[in-house]
Amino acid sequence: MPVAWGCAGPLIEADGGFRHARHGYWLARPAAGVPAWERFEVEGAFLAYRRPGPIWMSLQSRCGRPTARPQVMARHLLLGIPHYTVRQNGPAEVGGVPGWTQIFDAAQGESVIRVKTVTAVATRCAFDFILSARAGFEGAEPSFDAWWGSLRIDPEVASEPEQLLEEVP
Repeated sequence: MPVAWGCAGPLIEADGGFRHARHGYWLARPAAGVPAWERFEVEGAFLAYRRPGPIWMSLQSRCGRPTARPQVMARHLLLGIPHYTVRQNGPAEVGGVPGWTQIFDAAQGESVIRVKTVTAVATRCAFDFILSARAGFEGAEPSFDAWWGSLRIDPEVASEPEQLLEEVP
């Protein structure tokens, strides 16, 4: 059963996850847990899963356009969030390519939502993995880390020249 993954085209279910042959990516399904991750549709995400709480994680990707370095792409995820506090950020390796991770708290009314993002840039694509939870973040984080950590990029495809935009001060 094909599913959409950005403008990159269909993903095909294969080997316990999803494969995109043209761009050389493979991503596992989230590991079984208690409670289990349930797949659902959400605007702007190509793969999304949720648990009661509400806790959700998703993958968004952009392909075919020039991209910036992972830390710049990750900062774009904070645009439009009026009140947030960054708790931690730094480099991460994602599928053998450079990435950036950040954890921040976003105020929503009188409640706070903890968010973790992991951004990677490879083969003219940017990938944003996002975990969001009002409560239960610490219990969901290991599953989320295993999920984004499962991304595999074919080294031959990943060696194609990148079109990185220059960082703007």
